[in-house]
Amino acid sequence: MAAQPSAKSWLQRWLAAFNAPDIATYAAFVKTNIPDLAPYIDEDLGVREASGGYDLLRSEETGAGEITAFVRDHNWGRFSKVVLSLDTHGISDVRFSGATDPREAVLPRLGKAAGLKMLHAKLTTEATAKRFSGTVLIAQKDHVVMREAYGSVAGMRDPAASPNTRYCIGSMGKMFTAVGILQLVQRGRLQLTDTVGKLLSDYPDTSIARTVTVEHLLTHTGGTGDFFGPEYDRHAGELRTPADFIRIFGRVEPAFPAGTRWGYSNLGFILLGAILERVSGTSWDAYLAENVFRKADMSETGPLATKENTAIPQVGAAQTGLKPLPYYVGLPAGGGYSKVDDLNNFAMALAAGALLDARHLALLTTAKVSAGSRNWSLGLTVAARNGASFYGHGGSAPGVNADFAVYPRSGYTVIVLSNRGHPHAANPADFIGARLPDRT
Repeated sequence: MAAQPSAKSWLQRWLAAFNAPDIATYAAFVKTNIPDLAPYIDEDLGVREASGGYDLLRSEETGAGEITAFVRDHNWGRFSKVVLSLDTHGISDVRFSGATDPREAVLPRLGKAAGLKMLHAKLTTEATAKRFSGTVLIAQKDHVVMREAYGSVAGMRDPAASPNTRYCIGSMGKMFTAVGILQLVQRGRLQLTDTVGKLLSDYPDTSIARTVTVEHLLTHTGGTGDFFGPEYDRHAGELRTPADFIRIFGRVEPAFPAGTRWGYSNLGFILLGAILERVSGTSWDAYLAENVFRKADMSETGPLATKENTAIPQVGAAQTGLKPLPYYVGLPAGGGYSKVDDLNNFAMALAAGALLDARHLALLTTAKVSAGSRNWSLGLTVAARNGASFYGHGGSAPGVNADFAVYPRSGYTVIVLSNRGHPHAANPADFIGARLPDRT
């Protein structure tokens, strides 16, 4: 009997197909070798086009039937990793994610003018090649130093995007839910140690109700997991409010005991939305509109798209044809809409103490839990780009990518919104975050 191809052999075959000059080669490889992933091929083709292909830096077998490739992309020089899962038939899954820059790849910092000029040139090149569509805002403290739009709100067709275009921000919306919860903590309406069961008295009597606290939910350490999957697909049409999600998913048991490790959780932030509603006595979106968006002068931010000025999510690649998607509907776990000016106003409102006092702002922006190459606070990711630490949040879904980062040491805020999937916003965010001065 012939020996089965090794994990490294499959990685080499996958990478050769991914890097092929004609990106349709990759689609053919997936359909032949990973047919279960064929429905998601448009998302992979978007990654292929945005990256321009990968240079393999190293690989390691990171588990039974798993190999991780550490790579650098051709178009942006961005470091990331690709995880291949394998079974007896070959590759069963492919996952793309960020990775920490190797120490030997530290980039020289540029002056502000030189860094912004380089980013503008890079974005112009990518937009001209139909590889980027979106809006970028960079501010230093309260002074906006770059505010530009590229591409179209409708994929490859007019009208052109503008700095006022609204975009779906995906999971970036979680940071608004976190602020709302911390406001209630600040007011003494609830405590970080309160359990789900204490705050939601009608929640099913499960381990989540008894042991998962508000702090666990904010730090993604409650084991509450995700809701996407077959059960979500069966009930998607009836899932509109936190109560709807609890009705369908409220009896799930945690993926791990509360507080024992980190695991990103969309369901956890749905539960925070339910808590926000129960404690405040109003709907989660009405609470955020009054207590976050109004106070931060975010008049264009909310859970719903407005067809007049909202970019349409697009999947696929320009080379093979982009496909529009329906607008998402916002939830406490994300999926709402905003524009770069509103998000910059949010950053300034946080810094000015308009949303949280100093103690609770520190809870929001200070690392609390380790999550691999990044840390998490009570609501935000806390990480570094080329040695410059930042706090913020990203968002990603088919046809959606967003990045919000505040660099306390230098005073820069970098916001990138795109109507293309990951890593279309992460690429320029990483690019400029690694090059701007890291001190005032």
